[in-house]
Amino acid sequence: MISLSLMALTLMAAPMAQAQEEILAPAAAPAEATTGPSWNVVSRSSATVFMLDVNAITQSDGVSRVMLARVPSSGDASDQTHSLTEMLFRCSARQSKTGLEIYIGADGSEEERIENDYEFEPIVRDSLDDYVKGVVCDGQRTAVTYNSIGAFIAAGRPQPR
Repeated sequence: MISLSLMALTLMAAPMAQAQEEILAPAAAPAEATTGPSWNVVSRSSATVFMLDVNAITQSDGVSRVMLARVPSSGDASDQTHSLTEMLFRCSARQSKTGLEIYIGADGSEEERIENDYEFEPIVRDSLDDYVKGVVCDGQRTAVTYNSIGAFIAAGRPQPR
């Protein structure tokens, strides 16, 4: 099953080199809305995999919100360490900012919450915020999804190759 997922990701999401970070090319947005979590890998570096739950994107008063997960790219399947960062976008203005940050420990329990009160800033082209904007504002999706961060970790934190 994992090898099929990896093969599908390799065929459907051709990676583009960007410095030391690898960005996954998006697949077309699904025609029908789905329910339940759908974590997409949007970027990765040698140390971190960046994921979004595309089914949890919300919009209110011209601002779109999503939680960005930062998951170590390697580690034991029992280690659930990751962080979640609320990202907010003003899509038409090409602006973003971060909000609440949550740190999850190895046992999967919440360790810390940090409230951030940053201002919106312009999105720099080819930055992580730019790739996340493509998912949040433009409906881009990757071919392989996970129903939880834990499922991604349990699958061995698969690489796209």
